[in-house]
Amino acid sequence: SGNQILDVALTATRAGLSVESEDPIEWNNNEPIVGVDEQVTFYRGLLIVGPSEKGQELAAKVNDGIALTWEDLQDAVFCVRSATSSSGYIYPTLWLMENFDGKTFADLPSENVIQTSGYGASMSSLAAGTCDVGTFYADARRTYESAWQSTDDGGYGMTNTIWEDTDVIGVTDRIYNDTIAVSNELVDADLKAAIQQAFINIASTEAGQEVIAIYSHEGYQIAQDSDYDKEREAQNLIGGE
Repeated sequence: SGNQILDVALTATRAGLSVESEDPIEWNNNEPIVGVDEQVTFYRGLLIVGPSEKGQELAAKVNDGIALTWEDLQDAVFCVRSATSSSGYIYPTLWLMENFDGKTFADLPSENVIQTSGYGASMSSLAAGTCDVGTFYADARRTYESAWQSTDDGGYGMTNTIWEDTDVIGVTDRIYNDTIAVSNELVDADLKAAIQQAFINIASTEAGQEVIAIYSHEGYQIAQDSDYDKEREAQNLIGGE
């Protein structure tokens, strides 16, 4: 908008995943999900069910192409992350709102929404069946793949692989990566273009890659302001700036 002081100049990129779709069936039919070389400017949040009876009941409906109803979710136990977590809470809330007539986690029975201490705790709760559904970043199952079957301390000791035991029942909107923004009061169009090119050049060298690795950035692409419309919705949702 005309009155914003900051203009988004660049979006950080990271390696993408082998599935990029809003359809949970695509994620379920193409397991295991693997990393790809292609750089992307976003990631997704996933609502993942574990091997519990309720989890599998939800997965069966989704995989049969039947839309879940609000009724279906009433007796499911959700493991969520803190209210400021993009893929662990905010974007899954937007997913609920879009698919269930504006409803959020607050509309579910409060004893069925458990805020965990971390994604690992959510994943172990799925394995144990104390949660039916967990909210995760899209490649979380790759992170916990070995822990799922490990019998070592901290492992979940499951017989099957994480890909056999879990399924996706919901996919959030794209969550765009970090930005580099410029002040439109101090930076004119020429300088903005120069800054964009400079960061793209930095990311294209080995030494530059080492510098930006601290931010988990792997590269940069010219940003589109409209990519962040969902983020504005998300910030409004949590009463952010």
